[in-house]
Amino acid sequence: MKKLSFLIAFLLLFLTLQPSPSFAHRLVIEPKETGLIKVVYEDGSFSTRTVVIVYDRQGNEIERGTLNSDGYYFYDESVAHFFVADDSIGHRTEWTVGEEVVYKTDPHRWITAGVVSLILISIAVFFSYRSRRRPK
Repeated sequence: MKKLSFLIAFLLLFLTLQPSPSFAHRLVIEPKETGLIKVVYEDGSFSTRTVVIVYDRQGNEIERGTLNSDGYYFYDESVAHFFVADDSIGHRTEWTVGEEVVYKTDPHRWITAGVVSLILISIAVFFSYRSRRRPK
């Protein structure tokens, strides 16, 4: 039981100190000029497999396509109102024409990570005390 507690504590420490790739790769739509957007991750990289879907004011899909080799997407500015970008590996973002682009990380991820860590630490402590109370 002592080995299990040590293993859990080691894993928690290891996972806590590791950078999370999901935080480093949030997808962002950056408007560059009328008719042109750039879809990038927070670190500035992009994926040409990212699909951009363009909607009009009524919510109808008007066009769909992938980014070019520089991470840009050209669209018809006369009818475009809302964009969805999806890289097909779990990163998705939305942007409405005229909205401010926000680059900050979602705090709910940190809260969730903290709660999960506390639960795992509590389980390790519980089993540690439980193994100490058992007669040998």
